[in-house]
Order: sequence, then structure tokens, then C-alpha cells
Amino acid sequence: MASQHPLLTTIAQWAWSTDPSPLVTPTTCLSTLPLLSTPCLLRLLAKLIGIAIIAASCINKAPVLHNIYSSKSALGLSLTSTYGEVIMYSNAAFYNLRRGNPFTAYGETFMVMVQTVVVVLMIWRYGEEKKGGRTNNVGVVCGAYLVYLFVVFYVLTQDTIYILMVYNPIVLLTSRGSQILANHQQKQTGAQSLATTGMNLTGSLIRTVTTIKEVGWDFHILRSYGVSITLNMILFAQIVMYRENTKRMLDDIKQKKKE
Repeated sequence: MASQHPLLTTIAQWAWSTDPSPLVTPTTCLSTLPLLSTPCLLRLLAKLIGIAIIAASCINKAPVLHNIYSSKSALGLSLTSTYGEVIMYSNAAFYNLRRGNPFTAYGETFMVMVQTVVVVLMIWRYGEEKKGGRTNNVGVVCGAYLVYLFVVFYVLTQDTIYILMVYNPIVLLTSRGSQILANHQQKQTGAQSLATTGMNLTGSLIRTVTTIKEVGWDFHILRSYGVSITLNMILFAQIVMYRENTKRMLDDIKQKKKE
């Protein structure tokens, strides 16, 4: 059947060839057409959900970038936290890439990684950090990231690449934790976005399920999602709790810019 339908064969290879379950293979699933078996249908749905998450992730940081650009201020955003996010998303993306996992299981990490780098550039442009010593700091940060890339792709082996995900919860706790602490101290959340945090929270919840279906019970990945869910819930609650203070602060900044 598969040999008579090249298009179906291609789709079947994409949808089911990497499934960790021995009950789900392209040949097995094609043989159940037109009514897919439950395991085959669940895997196909996981693939489609993965594509939807990747598509949605392309605008994950758009609200944050809009807030920074419209107010010409990065007030409320922790640079340390944003650096941590770049490393966190890089770790997840490169770990999955080196492991050969399906792109539909982790593609959003690449998209959000690139957007987070843009957020860093915006903070350098509009943040308080631009005053004094910024040029030197930029050089150090860029140099450190290049060293990081060298280690990831030329030093770590397949037997040691798991180190990226071992340290990811620590990076996550440091980056998101510093942002949570800054929000608590300032009683406002600045350019942070409820939509972006909500997407991060929802994405982590959904990804926990799709990862099990597409990759299997990878403890390192699932542990990172668990930590991410907890911290995103706290950030989401803070944005809601401090939204009136944040609105007043942003309005004051815009007014001063006009004067």
C-alpha cells in the first residue's frame, strides 16, 4: 500500500518513523487507513500540535518587543534574566538538535531563542545598562556566547550532551527567579507581557504531553518543563497582580518622553 502511494509514504515517514513506541511505525499506521489506530492518531495529533506551537512561538516575544519599542524603555526587564533565557533556550534547542529529536518536538525553542536575542539587543539599546561600560559588556557577552557555541558543538559528545539539560533548571531558576524577585521589589512588571508569559505557560504544559509522545520519557526535558511551568505561573500571577502599577509607570514614562 505504501509503495503505491509515494505521498502517503512521505507523510507516514514524517509522522511515525521516529515514534519511540514499537506499536507505531509508518507501515503499521498506513495499514490502518482510512481509520487510524489510536496510537497512530495520537502521534499524528502530537505532530500537528507541535507544528502549531512552533508557528505560535514565532510571535512569542512580539508583545515584549512592542512594549519596549513603544515606550522606548526596557524598565522592568532584568538583563540577567534575559541572558539566562538565551542560554536556557539555547541549551534546549541544541540538546534536541544533537540528540536528533524531531524538529516538531522542540522547534519553538529555536524561534524563541532568536527572539530573546533580539530582546537583549533592545535592552542594550533602550535599557539603563546602556549608560557607562556597555560597549565592553557587549563584547564580553558576545565572546562568552561564541565560546559556549564552540563547547556545545565541538567539545561535548553524545555521551555528555545531557549536561546542557542538567544545568537548564539551574539556569531557569536563576533567570526567571531574578525576574520574579525584581518584580516583587519594584511592585511592577514593566515591559513584560501577559500574552508572552501566558504562551510560555501554555506551551510548557502542552509540550510536556507532546514530548512524551514524540521523544519518550526523557527525564532531563520533562524536568525542565516542570520547573518552567511553576515559574511561569508565578510570573503570570505577578503581571496580573501588578498590572495597575505597571500601567501607571508606563504612562509616566511616555508622558516624560513627550515633554
